[in-house]
Amino acid sequence: MGCLMRFIVLLCLSIMRISALNFFPEKFKIGEKHTSVTLTCKTTKDSVTWKREDSFETVDIEESDLEKLSGRKLTVIDLQEDQIGNYTCWSDKGLEDYTYLLLDKSKEATVFKINCTAETLSCTEQIKCAWTSDEFTAFRLRNTRDNGNWVSQSVDGVFFLPHSTNSYSEESERLLITGEAVSSCCYMKTDYSFYLRDIVKPANPDISICTVQNEGSDDQIIELEVMPPSSWPQPHSFFPLKHQVEYQIRHNGELKTKEWEEGSKIKVEGHIRKLRARSRDMLLLSQWSEWTSWKNVPDRERRTRNKESGKEKKRQKERRNNKKNRKKNSTGKKRGNF
Repeated sequence: MGCLMRFIVLLCLSIMRISALNFFPEKFKIGEKHTSVTLTCKTTKDSVTWKREDSFETVDIEESDLEKLSGRKLTVIDLQEDQIGNYTCWSDKGLEDYTYLLLDKSKEATVFKINCTAETLSCTEQIKCAWTSDEFTAFRLRNTRDNGNWVSQSVDGVFFLPHSTNSYSEESERLLITGEAVSSCCYMKTDYSFYLRDIVKPANPDISICTVQNEGSDDQIIELEVMPPSSWPQPHSFFPLKHQVEYQIRHNGELKTKEWEEGSKIKVEGHIRKLRARSRDMLLLSQWSEWTSWKNVPDRERRTRNKESGKEKKRQKERRNNKKNRKKNSTGKKRGNF
């Protein structure tokens, strides 16, 4: 039964067109252009034949100046683009093994930079990385420093990698993230090394309006509170955040900002239409978080206008109803005279 399943798996892999290589095959080998690569057929058979499948056709491999056969081994000489593909080996019993041969483009890896951020220094939160390219169809990353497992990308091209950094101690060793990418023809490997503290970008803080004084006037004073996100480590006194609030003046649309470092509350003055906030690590001078959504400030003047407008609509409705009733009564009296 085991042999049958292995044959079925190998057969499926052998008939899958290499143009559909949107995964990392279990067996693949890489080589740089103009180098020689030796493939080995994993079998107990002494004699095998080889085939190569690319995006267009399947070709039987025969001894030549560019392809040397020796028992279970096949050596590809002076590797070129037209020699890339899925190599399968066959015995008189059928398919025995396969190996994808890909062109190594790792020396071009500087073009494809991995971007990572972390919401906190704590190891309870994962590192978020993004890495995509139009030239490759499958990607994976791993935390090499911590000997982590390979992580495949999600649908939106984002990776989440665990780490073991201790937020309560000095970070002495850099993280090393290794990335691999494949396509129907090529392979690429790259490394990205950094300290976790250099990529910290807090999640959005929580913002709330506490009090509004002199509502609706140019002397309006708003007290608001900005709290660290739930993912931020505690105690907050040991991991302080610096906050920034941006607010829009109601009568002219002007945007203003204000920053503070001590405490979670702050007062801002002016006839303000809306406001939002963001935070950063105060000690590490990390990246700013994304802005929170705009929060509208209550406007007494508008509420008064709306209230008066509502009253006026109600009065107009009453007048229309009274007019209809008078007309109805008048019509009834005329009919009574007949």
